[in-house]
Amino acid sequence: MSPEANDNALIPVGELGAVKYDDETFDKIAASKYLARIQLMTSNSKPCKGGEFPTNHYAFVRGKTNTDMTAEVNVLVIAWRPAAIRMDNSVMAFYDTENPEFKKIVDEADEKDSGCMFGPEFLCYVPSLKDFGIFFMGSKSSRNESPSMKALIGKSATLRVQKLSNKKYEWFSPQVVPCSTPFEIPEMDLIKEQVEKFNNPPVNDVETVDGDDSERAR
Repeated sequence: MSPEANDNALIPVGELGAVKYDDETFDKIAASKYLARIQLMTSNSKPCKGGEFPTNHYAFVRGKTNTDMTAEVNVLVIAWRPAAIRMDNSVMAFYDTENPEFKKIVDEADEKDSGCMFGPEFLCYVPSLKDFGIFFMGSKSSRNESPSMKALIGKSATLRVQKLSNKKYEWFSPQVVPCSTPFEIPEMDLIKEQVEKFNNPPVNDVETVDGDDSERAR
């Protein structure tokens, strides 16, 4: 927001020349080095348990902000990479399948309350928000659905929610189908920039988090 747009300002910021730089420069400096996450929030997620977020809706998660994208989201699927993630007070992510830590997380993923997940991560563009995010398909159910996502790389996809069950439980999980709604895509230079970062992650990455993955178990 420009200084002139703030009718409640206590001092004449515009006249003082107090804001020297433009909004684009601010966004670059203020932005986290981490891309936002696209996450299905089920009844197991903390925001849903606290009544802060609609159950079985997709969230665009940036820091502590969860933007509601409803139960159906259109995305451009751009690229994928393997990921193994260990969640505790912080998130440790590994992307090299030959890394011993990656293999250890895979081995421990089926253990109860291990905080370990693995699967493909997809770099996506969300046209409704005009922003990029990472969709991690790290639960058993998500991994089963991930070939449908991979098949749409370079194309548009619609993320929906499906109800699954076995003899003991019922739960909700992502569903991926081709998108029939046309939308604008960003400039290719911007896409290439994001792909370059996505394809060259650090050997391991650490990010402090507050929440949990809503679909960790299934």
